[in-house]
Amino acid sequence: MPASLVDVRNVRLFRWALAGALLVGLCAGVLIPRITAQAQETEAQTYTVFAGAGNLYNTAVLAFGPQRIQVHRGDTVTWIIDGFHNIHFAPGPTELVIAPEVNGQPLPQMNPAVAFPSLESGAVFQGGDANSGIPLDPANPMVAFSLVMDVVPGIYAYYCDIHPGMAAVIEVVDSATSIPSPTEALANGATELAVQGGQGVQAAMQTAMQTATETEDDVLQIQAGLQAGGAAVLDFFPSSSLIDAGQSVTWTVPLGMEPHTITWPMLPPGSEVTVIPQDGGTPVLAFADAAFPSPESGTEIGTGDPFNSGILMPGQSFTLKFSEPGVYNYACFLHPGMQGTVVVMPAS
Repeated sequence: MPASLVDVRNVRLFRWALAGALLVGLCAGVLIPRITAQAQETEAQTYTVFAGAGNLYNTAVLAFGPQRIQVHRGDTVTWIIDGFHNIHFAPGPTELVIAPEVNGQPLPQMNPAVAFPSLESGAVFQGGDANSGIPLDPANPMVAFSLVMDVVPGIYAYYCDIHPGMAAVIEVVDSATSIPSPTEALANGATELAVQGGQGVQAAMQTAMQTATETEDDVLQIQAGLQAGGAAVLDFFPSSSLIDAGQSVTWTVPLGMEPHTITWPMLPPGSEVTVIPQDGGTPVLAFADAAFPSPESGTEIGTGDPFNSGILMPGQSFTLKFSEPGVYNYACFLHPGMQGTVVVMPAS
């Protein structure tokens, strides 16, 4: 089925309703009846795979669902892309950031082999490298991408190059092999993502209860985000903090799949990239000033001073020292809804 015929919004609503019903059924000991395609149907079938998913409590599931799917040769696979993901058939993940020299200086930019599609949605996949490209329209975060799997039977791996560890496989089988139907595959995918989303919510609740809210050596530690299996929790721990003037806050992005920023005032999504048109070629998606820290980590700031950590990759930290009493809001401009507050009291 062409991507233009997929009602993305209805699919999204259906998948979570379906996942909830499946989980309730499983808890009650009810087995899901298997509906299998006994052999190649008269007409080719269309299978749906979810590429990422939103969940409760600002949690994003960074996984494909189902992670493994079987199809017959000639069947179509449609990915519902929810978030900043691409579908890339390749020997392994492709490097997202490159820095070729321009006028003798390195120019950090998104790798065009990741950012731009190598074939159109609805095309026939016959093996080799194939990439959907990245959804670059902030106003349309959910899109669909389809391929007709016209390849010899075998296992074909694909990746999301933006989120390391987000991978899945398609097994193409001969026409005589019985495989799960599109309906069953859809149910399995919804269940897989619902389970991972639930793990993320549980981890967020546990982390929130265990997070320290007092300074140590005049520094308060705040965790920016949380990774629990395939679920990324887009929140700060703690999200609201109380310190004295003259004390500092250090934000650290834990190991996981998602980068974050510490920014105020808020910047619109996409601020980290500047599009540089190229004559007769694809544009360069160069990283803009917003991708880099301003001021530098460790700087002392007062009320009304803007600040931006730039993009913090997993494992990186950013520190600010607050010199004046006041209320300091901040956000991650990569993930709308991920916000926090530091309240600075007069020095004791």
